[in-house]
Amino acid sequence: MLTMTGALAMLIISTASMTTQWQRERMRAAADSTLTHHALKRALSEAEVVEAELRSERDTLRGTITDTAGVALPGVVVSDGVTCTKTDSSGRYVLPRHEGARFVFYTVPDYCEVPTHSPEDRTALFYKPISDTVAVYDFTLTRLPGGKEMAHRMIVIGDPQVTNAFSPYYTGPNDNPIEKSDVARFTEETMADIRRTIAEMPAGTPVYGLSMGDDVQYYGGYNDSLELQIRQALGSSSMTLFSVIGNHDQEGKSVYREKWEDNWGPTDYSFDRGDVHYVCLNNCYFYHGALYYSPGEMTDRQMAWLMQDLAMADRQKKVVLSYHIPFTFGNRPYKDARPLAIDSEPGHFTSSRLTPLLNRLDSFAGGYELFCGHTHFALNHEIEYEGRQVTEHCHAAACGNIWQSNINICGTPNGYYVYAFNGTRMTDAYYKGTRHDRQRQLTLFRADTSFNHESYAEDWNLPKNRGVIVANVYNADSRWRVVAMENGREHVMTRLSGTGQDAFATGYHHKYSKSVSYWFVSKQNNYLIMNHLYYYVPRSPRSVVFVKATDPWGNTYTESTDHTVHNPFYNYAHYY
Repeated sequence: MLTMTGALAMLIISTASMTTQWQRERMRAAADSTLTHHALKRALSEAEVVEAELRSERDTLRGTITDTAGVALPGVVVSDGVTCTKTDSSGRYVLPRHEGARFVFYTVPDYCEVPTHSPEDRTALFYKPISDTVAVYDFTLTRLPGGKEMAHRMIVIGDPQVTNAFSPYYTGPNDNPIEKSDVARFTEETMADIRRTIAEMPAGTPVYGLSMGDDVQYYGGYNDSLELQIRQALGSSSMTLFSVIGNHDQEGKSVYREKWEDNWGPTDYSFDRGDVHYVCLNNCYFYHGALYYSPGEMTDRQMAWLMQDLAMADRQKKVVLSYHIPFTFGNRPYKDARPLAIDSEPGHFTSSRLTPLLNRLDSFAGGYELFCGHTHFALNHEIEYEGRQVTEHCHAAACGNIWQSNINICGTPNGYYVYAFNGTRMTDAYYKGTRHDRQRQLTLFRADTSFNHESYAEDWNLPKNRGVIVANVYNADSRWRVVAMENGREHVMTRLSGTGQDAFATGYHHKYSKSVSYWFVSKQNNYLIMNHLYYYVPRSPRSVVFVKATDPWGNTYTESTDHTVHNPFYNYAHYY
């Protein structure tokens, strides 16, 4: 009897620090030496049950997901970034604890609202930080009044990339640099423009936003509040906004990555809107300090999580896979990356993860889209890969050349993209230049024009002294039809594609860019791929020619050679 009491006492001592008050009282009663032999055996059995419960608390995460009326929500995917599970018929879930997991989060169902940080900061809040001392994580979701949204808009913002330093830029012909913080420019230019775009949409349109990463870059040293500043700026409109993490958000340093997570939550997660399953990934794989693989890569643990997430998603939906670094091209490859094998894009590779990713995405009846950022140039990258046609949408940067102009290094204006989805179909997509009308989708140049000693004729080996017209069509892909109208006759323009530069952007930035290297904006940057330039050799160099560009959704955009950009500096790259 004493032996049993001693064993029970040791059990109590070993678990007392982990117990609740109720459990301690049960164990204290069980240890009472005046108990009968039968009662003591029963008490010991209860103590063992309590100890098993405690062990379960230490080793698992669990909780319940209900709606605001307290009704259980079954079938909701819950994860810690390592393992995925679904809530049962009572809305309950259990996950094993994993070392390094920082959050419990759920895939927002298509019939529920996306929770946000506040009415003024509408960035998504679908997660809770994991604590060593807490095992239960309950969530309460709000059902959409009309159920699943059949149609929605997604505004995609490439690389806000606000910094600690003042990036010099110019607003007038006197060439005096303006000093304004990047956060202020992003707020007063990009977000103000986004608010105007949303206001022009039909009333009641569900609008969401997605930042493609590099929310910040720590020029000038670490700034503890920078991620919070950009999160609040991104959340300042009526759209509900999500973000992926970029390489500059991390720079290979845990303190940087953790600051992003403190503000944004998990780096690998998913959510459903309408008939679209969005998956956001951290594909910035660092191998030495701030160096990272390009094309993007992922760890085995991330791939295991992604395959679980996609296995639990509705296979009738469309998947939009969102990440920072392109998967289909890059010139700093991981050892298992494959050569791209496109003659016009030498030195480029595809990610070692591309084959298993596409194999899984092929199983979705609604198809898939690949969304990335990172490059500071616009590119709909189309390749033939293992018997399939693959397009990766590489989004130009909101910050352009890191807030030192109003253009990206491909000549595309600073701006963002607007996608329309109806069911699983993408029904519209356009590029919205900041402060420009939606109808502005192209810019015209003459090939012979010298932009600070750079010309399209030299860069792309075009005919000289013929008045050749070059059209930069920002969001073009192979489905666009771009024609020149001369003297009432229509002529299909020739598309250029390859590793090359935009003469206008290069000439401009070589004069004014201060914070990035010379090669980054030039043909020396063999990462830069251009495929949205078109040219036409007019019958008469003096003709007024109209360029007409028609996108896959039937939208037609026009521009006249009366509006060609001929000045290398005082133009839309310099000031408005």
